[in-house]
Amino acid sequence: MSQKLRTSSWIPPLLLGMLAFVVRWVYARAERIVWGDEPTYLWLGRNWFQGRGYHLGFTSNWDFHHTPGYPFINATLTLLTGDMKRASDWSFVLFGVWVVLALYFLARRLYGPKSALAAAVLAALMPATALMPLYWGTLTEPPYWALSLTGVFFAYRAFQRFRAWDIILAGVSLTLAYYVRPEAVVFLGAMGLMLGLRALSRPPRIRNLGYPLLLGVVFLVGIFPYLYKVHEVTGVWTISQKIGANFATAEGLALGSFRQFDVETWGLDSTGLQVRFYSQETADASALAYILADPLAYVRILYGNTLKLFALLYNIHLFPWYLLIPLALGLFRRAWTRERAWNELFLASTLLPGLSFILFFVQERYIAVLVPTLILWAGHGLMELGDWLQATTHQLIVPQRMTKAHRALSLRWLVWAPLVVLAAFFLVMTPRQADTAYLRGSVRPVHLKAAQALAPAIEPGDIVMSRYPAIAFHASAEWVPTPAASVEETLAYARYHGVRYWAIDGFEAHHLRPQFAPLVDDPQNPPPGLKLLLVVEDDAGDEPVVIYRLE
Repeated sequence: MSQKLRTSSWIPPLLLGMLAFVVRWVYARAERIVWGDEPTYLWLGRNWFQGRGYHLGFTSNWDFHHTPGYPFINATLTLLTGDMKRASDWSFVLFGVWVVLALYFLARRLYGPKSALAAAVLAALMPATALMPLYWGTLTEPPYWALSLTGVFFAYRAFQRFRAWDIILAGVSLTLAYYVRPEAVVFLGAMGLMLGLRALSRPPRIRNLGYPLLLGVVFLVGIFPYLYKVHEVTGVWTISQKIGANFATAEGLALGSFRQFDVETWGLDSTGLQVRFYSQETADASALAYILADPLAYVRILYGNTLKLFALLYNIHLFPWYLLIPLALGLFRRAWTRERAWNELFLASTLLPGLSFILFFVQERYIAVLVPTLILWAGHGLMELGDWLQATTHQLIVPQRMTKAHRALSLRWLVWAPLVVLAAFFLVMTPRQADTAYLRGSVRPVHLKAAQALAPAIEPGDIVMSRYPAIAFHASAEWVPTPAASVEETLAYARYHGVRYWAIDGFEAHHLRPQFAPLVDDPQNPPPGLKLLLVVEDDAGDEPVVIYRLE
């Protein structure tokens, strides 16, 4: 009997894993554009594994902007698949399954097997976890979530009962998550805080405080080699170089001024030979100095980021507002015991990594890390709703008129009815979100079309300069970012980096860099040193992409 129970307990996660795998495999087969930071991670991994150093072709220093976790994952999978994009797709599928299973096992400890199944089904089918990472432009989200949630799972086991091995496994998981995305350090802080509070609530308190301390030691030992390397390159000791760099290059984005953001990020540094984002000059940018320079302006940024967070969070891409109903039921339908209050406080602490972006700037993919926790509450709430539906049905129908079969039927399926309805809804709605996934100012379908048109002209080692790395990636060329500078400065920069082709997006020229507008509006009369190669029209009638060859 016990063997049968043990076997049956693994059937739900097995079926959930299969569901998550099939859904993600189907979505990953659709044509998509590799854009944003994703090409950078892929090129870094390729160069690293080919012995060319952990940096991009146009930088001479070890890349301290991008942690090496995802480049390592992609480069390893590329060895198996033979293609960087295909490797990215498989990373999305495999780590996506991991996310679903991690949520299932965490929810099972918190709320029981039924609520765990409901939460995992939501995670398997909702756009935020099942589709959108393919289109956000990094594909770091699935491994980051998977490793972070695994760390949370082991931390929760230790939260229930302090054990050194759970602490060590939590620390290792969060260390690996940090190597994918450095904001995992906020997960570490949240878990350390909760374990510390738990330790103080239980005797022997002094001894128990050693467990959160052990968590921090494991984490710091794990990330120290990376911190040392960053210090060696930049001269700065920092948990995350991105903190200062974000303040140095993203004020415009936080304020909603994309032109200002463009100049802050892609403007030239003092040498005129490197864009600010990749420049050594932003390596020691101080977040504190930025805040103290104009505290009132920073307060306005915090306010704007808070409003933007709620505006982005409650939409179909992340966590639709109507899921707040089961979420509220999951939290408040039943009175909390002392242990339940501790558990909910523990879960609430896992929201801190997503909420921390209010301090910098808010984007859909950044705050998506809030969604797994919200899914846990919503999944539990769906079971509470099903339980209410089942109990209410029994109250409304006169028991004498119900046969035994009717009672059994209502017990078996009514409790699952809300989950089934919602699952069917997401099966229909999730794939439709691919049409609304791309941000016009960041990537457009014409970029893929331009890359395909340019690809026949590309020879090994050719470098394409573009604001949008997708064009170079899909043309199988090397990439150099176009600086937000004058045409003359841009050409001097391009020649320094050995650029052969310059791809200019019409949106870029008309909305962000008006100094490039003549190159798009009158491509037949370029300045000296440029020769028109292609004008690639957008199928939707928007701005074209114009490609020049440098001479």
